[in-house]
Amino acid sequence: MGVVALAAFVGLVLGVAALVGALALLSGFQSHVLSRLAEETPHVLVTPAGRPDFAGEEEAGQALAALPGVEGVVPVVRGRGWITARGQAVPAVLAGREGADGITLDPSQARQLSALPGEEVVLVSSRSRLSPIGPVPITASLPVTDVAVVSTGRHQPEAVLPADTARRLFGLPAAGATGYELRLADPDAAGRVAARAREALGAAGTATTTWQEANRPLLLALKLERLAIFATVFLVVVVAGLNLAATSAVLAATRRSDAAVLTVLGATPALLARVFLLAGLLLGAAGTLCGLAVGALLAIVLDATKALPLPAQLFSLAHVPFRVTPRDLLAVGTFSLIWSFVASLVPARMAARVDVAEALRAG
Repeated sequence: MGVVALAAFVGLVLGVAALVGALALLSGFQSHVLSRLAEETPHVLVTPAGRPDFAGEEEAGQALAALPGVEGVVPVVRGRGWITARGQAVPAVLAGREGADGITLDPSQARQLSALPGEEVVLVSSRSRLSPIGPVPITASLPVTDVAVVSTGRHQPEAVLPADTARRLFGLPAAGATGYELRLADPDAAGRVAARAREALGAAGTATTTWQEANRPLLLALKLERLAIFATVFLVVVVAGLNLAATSAVLAATRRSDAAVLTVLGATPALLARVFLLAGLLLGAAGTLCGLAVGALLAIVLDATKALPLPAQLFSLAHVPFRVTPRDLLAVGTFSLIWSFVASLVPARMAARVDVAEALRAG
C-alpha cells in the first residue's frame, strides 16, 4: 500500500510541477510579446469619423492630453503614397510625426528600393495640384535616415517622415492631423481612456482604436495557445489522478474488515465514504501543494539564473523567460484538487458498500 500511495503522490507532484513550469514558460514569452506590443503600438489611436482629418483643431490634442491616465499625445499625419528611388517605386503608408528627421523606411521597403541610409528618395502623394500643364502629383525629396521596423501591430509597414512634410503632401494646414496617438500610464486601461476620448471630442465624430483591438488576432492566438498548452499538459495530472484512484481502491480493499467493524459500531455508509474520500483528498492535496511549490521554485530559479540561453538576434531575448503568476497557480491547484476529488469519489463509494458478514469472515 505504501509503494502505491508513494507512486500516486510522486506522479501528482510531477504532473502539477510540469503544468506550472509550462504555464510559467508560456507566461514569460507572452509577457515579453505583450510588453513589446504595448511599447511599440499606440495605446489608443484617436481618428476622426466621417471626415478625413482634424484640420487645425489644436484644442483636440489639448482635450486628449487632459484626460486622466494620459502621459503623452502625439499628432500623426498618415496617408498613402509612393516612394521612388533608382527607378523603382513602391506604394507605402506615410506617417508624419513631430521630431522626425528625414525618412525612416521599413526593411521591406528599403529592400525593394535598394535604398540605404544617407540616400535620397522621392515621396509622391496620392493628391495632385493644378499647374499650367494640368494636374501634377505633389512630391517631396528626403534623405533616408534609418531602416527599422516602426509599424508594430499594423497590417502594412509605415515610412516615418517629418510632420510638416506629410502635411504638405496630403494638403493639411499647419496644425492639422489625421489622428492622435495616446501613451498611457497603464496600457491595460486603454479601453476606458478610449471611451473618455470619444466623450471629450464627441462620439459621433471620433473613432478610437486601442492597442488590444489593433492586435486582436495575435492576442486571440496567445489565449488559444495558453488553453492548448494547459489542456495538453493537464493530461499528466489526469494520469496521476488515475493513480490516485487506484490507490484509493487498494486502500478500500485492504481496509474492508476495518470498515465492517465501523459499520457494526454504528457508522453509516455515508460516513465510511467520507472517510475514504478524505484519505484520497489528503493525498491529492499534499501532492498538489508539493507540485505547486516544486514547479514555482524551479521556474523562479531558471529565470533568475538565466539557465536556458537563447540567440538574442532571433528572439530579442538572451534567455528563456519564466513568469509565475498567482492566477496560474490558483488555476492549476483548483483543477488538480477537483480531479483528485473526482478520482477518489468512486473508490470511496465502493468502500461504503461493504458486506459486513463477508468482510468480518474474511478478516
